[in-house]
Amino acid sequence: MKLMAEKLFILTLDYELYGNGSGDVFRNVVEPTERLLAIARERDVKYTFFFEVVEYWCLKREWESGNRMSYDRDPVAAMEEQIRRAVSEGHDVQLHIHPQWCGAQWRDGQWLVDNSQWRLADYAGDLADLLRHGKQTLEDIVRQVKPDYECIALRAGGYNAWPSERIVSAMREVGLRVDSSVVPGAIEAGALSRYDYSGAPRELGSWHVADKLETPAVEATDILELPIVSQSIVRFTKFLSWSRVKAILQNRKSAMASFEAKTDREADCTKQAGACAKLWTKLKFMFEREYQTWDFCLFSMSMHKKYIKNVITADRSIYTLVGHPKGFNDAVGLLWFIDNLECGYTTISCIYKELIDN
Repeated sequence: MKLMAEKLFILTLDYELYGNGSGDVFRNVVEPTERLLAIARERDVKYTFFFEVVEYWCLKREWESGNRMSYDRDPVAAMEEQIRRAVSEGHDVQLHIHPQWCGAQWRDGQWLVDNSQWRLADYAGDLADLLRHGKQTLEDIVRQVKPDYECIALRAGGYNAWPSERIVSAMREVGLRVDSSVVPGAIEAGALSRYDYSGAPRELGSWHVADKLETPAVEATDILELPIVSQSIVRFTKFLSWSRVKAILQNRKSAMASFEAKTDREADCTKQAGACAKLWTKLKFMFEREYQTWDFCLFSMSMHKKYIKNVITADRSIYTLVGHPKGFNDAVGLLWFIDNLECGYTTISCIYKELIDN
């Protein structure tokens, strides 16, 4: 395990409801996060929470207007209290934005999000203003327990930070200095998410950014990319994990909507295509290869072992992993991962300071 002892892992958590607006703040966010925080205390690990601010704004707006949204207690206060407590325990909090929540409306007992705003890279409004507002919101929440806290990092919802030139420009304008949206090798061409990170280097744990997040700069710059670890797999094999199956069953509606969006490709499955053609498109999709992120909340022991074997290299020292409280339903894989890797754990704020200072 000597090789692992020289590695630093950044365990990031996207703190959010489902992208289509469904889910329950307590059941899908607060309660699983409590279980994750308990593990962190027991095992002395730290997380970086990517806090989805736009849905937070929507929840806050409705609750303060008197709409209880079927909750018997304040979901906004619960999220704020949990995040502050996490920070007081040494965890990090950074900015996460799903722009489809911009202008989301509560109607007939559910959230209706704007799918035309799904991709942060294509956000129709003033992107710098959106990032600035999100950064300020997090700083207002966290500075109540950590006065010197600064929000420095961004993750685009659904990894939709491509094309990235406009995002880089907006980050510089508002003072965000780290991104963690790039999944090297990944290509998405569905009805909602669209990006192409096939040219991003898979061997690097971080790089400086000039104009594009996915392209390393020749010289040091003011923005760092911390790419999410990924590995090429045949798509259907990820569903062999019981933890992932349980996560899908917990919110079948969201899972089905996501599947339909990913397989609705103009080249293969138009509105005029027959039922057989559409079925063939979906079957073909399941047997294609994709770059799957290293998800420490969903992976079984065997999946962790595969990634350790296939993506850990001698010349790479930083590994950024991703997880979602809403998908965390079985601690076995995570506990095995923590207990069997003799490595270090850090946060985005800490690694940024270390890399810049050096």
